[in-house]
Amino acid sequence: MIDLSGLDERFARLAAEYDVHRTAAHAAVVRWEWYDDEAFDLRPLHYQRDLSHPGHRLAERPDLAQDHFQIGFDADDRLVAMLEYSGFLGGKLYYETFRTYLVDTVEEAHFHADGRPIYLHEFGFEAGRMRSVAMVATGGGGCETYDYTDDQVTRIVTHHGDRQSGALLPLRFYTAIDAVYDDEGLVRLEISERLGSPQVKYERPPVGFTVEDAWATVQQELLTQIPRSVRDLAIDTPAYCIALMYDERADPTDFTIHVGLDEDRRVHLADKPDSDVIWSPADMAHETSVDLGAVSDVARLLAQELTLTCSDMGRGLLCAMASLLSAADWITVLPITKDFVVYAVDVEMEHLDDNLRRSDI
Repeated sequence: MIDLSGLDERFARLAAEYDVHRTAAHAAVVRWEWYDDEAFDLRPLHYQRDLSHPGHRLAERPDLAQDHFQIGFDADDRLVAMLEYSGFLGGKLYYETFRTYLVDTVEEAHFHADGRPIYLHEFGFEAGRMRSVAMVATGGGGCETYDYTDDQVTRIVTHHGDRQSGALLPLRFYTAIDAVYDDEGLVRLEISERLGSPQVKYERPPVGFTVEDAWATVQQELLTQIPRSVRDLAIDTPAYCIALMYDERADPTDFTIHVGLDEDRRVHLADKPDSDVIWSPADMAHETSVDLGAVSDVARLLAQELTLTCSDMGRGLLCAMASLLSAADWITVLPITKDFVVYAVDVEMEHLDDNLRRSDI
């Protein structure tokens, strides 16, 4: 087990050393580039186990209403500074990250823009290979260790520990991540958590797999299961809508079903006649989920591939299905109003207007 006490002592001094880290990093920068997201994380398989991508380089600074990053590289083309700007705050500098390269270690310090420390990471190398990373932060600490087969990381073990009254508690096992490869690259990532059974995080789709075919299979099941789930609610008063609420990644298989009742809508409109609150799932009386067990493997691969595309294709598919459901016969499922609709909506309702258009509403 990695001892975090020394790193935690250095973390405690980090606020006083902010100017030193910032000055050294900026002095080492020979080139700045704009990116649409963070990039160049040093942890092995970091992006694969998160089903994400490193940020892409931009030709110029984007609109200030978008989150964006400015990355500084040194003479050896290594990241030494990463500045994060908040689109919500109109392009204001929000976070800063600085890296220091030593003989067998790399130190990464992450700060709020006002110099308050957030975390301190120390990456350990042996013979050019990363073997571990120790991490301390305001809320706790942890470590990762890496096992190799030939030149590939095949097992990652992580430990986490909370912070109590300022002190780090003993680390406990958190996850084990196993990677399988073939001649073409990564085949499978499986994560075993402390209190759960192993879960497949990533699996290379079989030959011939397409998102379109997978969605056709999942959609057919959803067109059966969504009405079934709503029927099980045994609603006996007219409903004016069903909202399919998904998370920000727009995975069309990961959503909850919310039913809006006409009697509740009337109350809301009487109190707030100019409000669009009737579209918010948070104000709807009934919620349920859908069982995709019959197509779970296809649904998992579909969600994985849509997440990896970093597009809004999943949202479009869900909106198209909502349009089909709006036109379906609900008479045996629940009472409905004449203007009854089914639509997709994200948790923050950011894309509500566009989703309504996509669903032909």
